[in-house]
Amino acid sequence: MRLFLSGGGGAKKSIVLDKKFASVIDKSKPLLYIPIAIDKAAHPYPECYKWISSVFNSLGIKSIILWTEQDIDKNEYIEVDKFSGIYIGGGNTFYLMSALRNSRFIDYLKNAIELDIPVYGGSAGAIILGKDIRTSSDEDESSLKDFAGLDLIHGYNIFCHYNKHPDWAKDSSKDLKTRSIALSEDSGLFVNEDKIEVIGPGSAYLPDKKLFIKPGQEIKFSASSSPAT
Repeated sequence: MRLFLSGGGGAKKSIVLDKKFASVIDKSKPLLYIPIAIDKAAHPYPECYKWISSVFNSLGIKSIILWTEQDIDKNEYIEVDKFSGIYIGGGNTFYLMSALRNSRFIDYLKNAIELDIPVYGGSAGAIILGKDIRTSSDEDESSLKDFAGLDLIHGYNIFCHYNKHPDWAKDSSKDLKTRSIALSEDSGLFVNEDKIEVIGPGSAYLPDKKLFIKPGQEIKFSASSSPAT
């Protein structure tokens, strides 16, 4: 398992994390890009593709394939190891979770992770990798009743854009707050079976501990996946 989580900033703010992701990619294979959470009226898919290309072409990732909602349903039988990695972009977290559940892409994603294919989640794409997606500040336009994420971050929830919502730690329910990692837009995480490492330049924040974890430091967790620091 190799997961990369971004706090939701632009390319300049996530450059350290992007470089680390690009460094583990098999550049002989295309990167799969899933931007379906985005507001398509404000950012149509051709614009999304232009953006992702501008981020990763210069880092040596020249081949990128974009899948829309229709592509996810149509291409579910394409072998996941045809791709070097999967990048799940930001937007509305609740729509993203609903769309992925209504397709078979969650199983596809889990298969990729089992095969150790690197997965990158930006903002909403990062939040769904946590335990509970109610850390999102988005409007739930999909009327979800099940707020479970994929629970891949050793029991933690993920909150993004912390620098824009600093009062979240006070306003959030205790249950969410005590099991969360808050990421500002210039911070990220690298997660595998053994560690959760903060990737800078910004720090991650543990709201229940009122503790900032600096880049290069690790966030501890227990063997039972219950968060511990």
